[in-house]
Amino acid sequence: MKRPTPSEWHERDSYRKRILATDAEIGADGNLLQVVEVPPGEHVEPHFHRETREVFYVQQAGGRFVIDGTEVTPATGEVVVCEPGDVHEVYNDSDEPFRILVFKADLAEDDTVWA
Repeated sequence: MKRPTPSEWHERDSYRKRILATDAEIGADGNLLQVVEVPPGEHVEPHFHRETREVFYVQQAGGRFVIDGTEVTPATGEVVVCEPGDVHEVYNDSDEPFRILVFKADLAEDDTVWA
């Protein structure tokens, strides 16, 4: 059994993230588990990943994704998957943080391309 220690929060321009488990802790190369919070009124700019697949589990609803031009407003408990190459962005128009558990598969270094 493993019980990884979460990292400190890492603040970004329009969101913050906390790594919950690395690939070494998960036991599989190229995987990562993190939680992302998008504060009220913030927007994560469009971007895509060349190789990484992202699986989003919505812990606290209130935000929306735009993925390849399609708007998705998931409820708490819903899952959204972004394949490599899917251009996606995140909006939070609510009064509460939009909290997403993110599992990254096939994680590659310098893989994010900001549109």
